[in-house]
Amino acid sequence: MLNKTIQYLKKSWYQILRFITPAAYTAFFILGAQTKNIVVMLILMGSALLGGAFFCGWLCPFGFTQEVIGKLARLLKLPRLQLPAKVEKGLRFLRYILFAVSMTGVGFVMFLQSPYGSYMGAVNLNTSYVTTAAWVLLGAFLALSFFVDRPFCRYVCPEGARYGIVSMARIFTIKRDEAKCVSCGKCDNKCPAQINVSKTKAVRNGQCINCFECISACPVKGTLSYGWAFGSKQNKINNPETENTGTEESA
Repeated sequence: MLNKTIQYLKKSWYQILRFITPAAYTAFFILGAQTKNIVVMLILMGSALLGGAFFCGWLCPFGFTQEVIGKLARLLKLPRLQLPAKVEKGLRFLRYILFAVSMTGVGFVMFLQSPYGSYMGAVNLNTSYVTTAAWVLLGAFLALSFFVDRPFCRYVCPEGARYGIVSMARIFTIKRDEAKCVSCGKCDNKCPAQINVSKTKAVRNGQCINCFECISACPVKGTLSYGWAFGSKQNKINNPETENTGTEESA
């Protein structure tokens, strides 16, 4: 029992940490920490440029809630909706269009983006500004999360669009060793953003939230790693389970 627990912790330590960090961020928010001041924003933008959209995958309370709902849906064996590639691509692009238009203050676009603010208001017990329509929209996205991974994050969120744009120039990223890859597709199936990790050498997709689910799902030691995005030398985070066994599995 103890050995199984140790193996699980070695395999999933960063997934466990991803459950702790949003809770800590939420606690700071509730306690009145200024999570939206210019210093915090610059730090988050800098981290996105350095290593990807960590805010989305490791801090955002609303994104975390959608992810928990998705995991619950899998436990309940509810059907998961995988959108056709062309539809997915169009909806991804929509997020950036809405982000650009929102800077002009268009009311309807601001309303579409309101679930994040509504959710954070509910967390902070300050909902005086949340309209009935905004509550309905928030509920709709939460309900959709039972069938689609992180729907608000992927298709609407202005924060995700901002960090996603910056993260495309990231210095550290998820990389794939083509020589070791067995093209099993497990990384693609596990990705909550529906990114085709198995088709790229280095992930530079603005939808990537650095959840490392793809690395955890990969059955072949050293195929997927997180590290220096350029050249062959890199500091890696590999799949601990396959690294410990020293074996390679094929799909």
